[in-house]
Amino acid sequence: MLTYKNGLIWAKADILEKIKELKYKNFKDQIVLYPSDIVFKKPQLIGEIKGLMFLPEPNVKKSPDLRRYQSEIYERWAEKKKGVIVMPTGAGKTLVGIKAVCDIHKPALCVVPTLSLVDQWLEKFKDFSDDIGEWTGRRKALAPITVSTYDSASISADFLGNKFEILIFDEVHHLPSENYRRIALFSIAQYRMGLTATLEREDNLHELIKDLVGDTYELSYKDVEDFLADWEIKQIKVRISRENYSKYRELMSKYISFCIKQGLDPREKTSFLRVINMSAHSQEAREALLSHRLAKDISKNSGEKLEVVGQLIQKHQNDKIIIFTDSQSMAYRISETFLIPCITSDIPQEERQKYMVGFSSGVYHAIVSAHVLDEGIDVPDASCAIVVSGSSSSREFIQRLGRILRPSKPKAVLYEIISAGTSEKFSSERRKNKLEDFD
Repeated sequence: MLTYKNGLIWAKADILEKIKELKYKNFKDQIVLYPSDIVFKKPQLIGEIKGLMFLPEPNVKKSPDLRRYQSEIYERWAEKKKGVIVMPTGAGKTLVGIKAVCDIHKPALCVVPTLSLVDQWLEKFKDFSDDIGEWTGRRKALAPITVSTYDSASISADFLGNKFEILIFDEVHHLPSENYRRIALFSIAQYRMGLTATLEREDNLHELIKDLVGDTYELSYKDVEDFLADWEIKQIKVRISRENYSKYRELMSKYISFCIKQGLDPREKTSFLRVINMSAHSQEAREALLSHRLAKDISKNSGEKLEVVGQLIQKHQNDKIIIFTDSQSMAYRISETFLIPCITSDIPQEERQKYMVGFSSGVYHAIVSAHVLDEGIDVPDASCAIVVSGSSSSREFIQRLGRILRPSKPKAVLYEIISAGTSEKFSSERRKNKLEDFD
């Protein structure tokens, strides 16, 4: 007999013949294994598991109508009803996930990164079902369709794992993190869908996703270019003051010298991570990291960039503008200088929502954000993005570009402001590598 208990499947040793190809551990006189392994390798055994407490099937009003490209990628996923759908930001991933829930008509857990996205999914589900609830730190109300954050679902993974037959992972690249993968491992859900615009992670943990969710089905920008706004990227180089540039070079040279001394390439991300590890026991490494951070602050947050932002706001005074920064201090500085709303993680959810409504209605024609708008959040009507600073992450850059690539929009433009003669040049090149796939 197989029994679901505390997020795991427990069985007597006499069932070993049925599960011999699965990974399991012996615990006293019992065998213990992950529910997810049964889902992928022995789904015929699910009917034999005791202790499953699936919620009722949801009452569905209707199923979403999809655009042609959405329908094509959905049908590819629907052949196995497992897998990751990779679609460009702005192409309507959420609706594809809702389509799966409505068509399969089984209890579903939808997992998203933030409370803002919880609200967004709940609002979109209202058109298709009234049987919706949430499982978050602010409210715990299970329903046949439940939306949760990765944090809350991970904490309750053993409790939630036997209650849903469908798992939807929005921004699925978060899932393989050590604390989050247990959501998938502890779940007996047969039907699984991951959604993202960029699957790859710099730590290569995305390679685990296949065993947690399934195969990958991908659409490129070329596949959806007829449905999204045309776009262009313009790079603007600014020269920081001689004094600040001198400080930048002095600070960065300390970091570079330390890396070379350790046999590391200072341009590589892996080298930076190595230095972080060294800093736990090396004062010299800690000083190198501090120099690196201070140098980055100079290149990313210069007053010269602020001047360019002002010029672009004036140039696009009739357009909706989103301004992205890498730091909250720069975001607040831009907000105070140009009297535009600032959205950061410090801003209460209610206030953020007020700003977004004002942006949508035209009360504000520009907003500035430090990371909060990078991922998933619907940003209505924006056709101009200004990237004041960013990391070397391709995912971050693609998501920021995607904020202005919505259907039925005029031509979109993204301005990338970089400090000439600094490491921002290399960061820009690295983060735009993925854009070659879109041309």
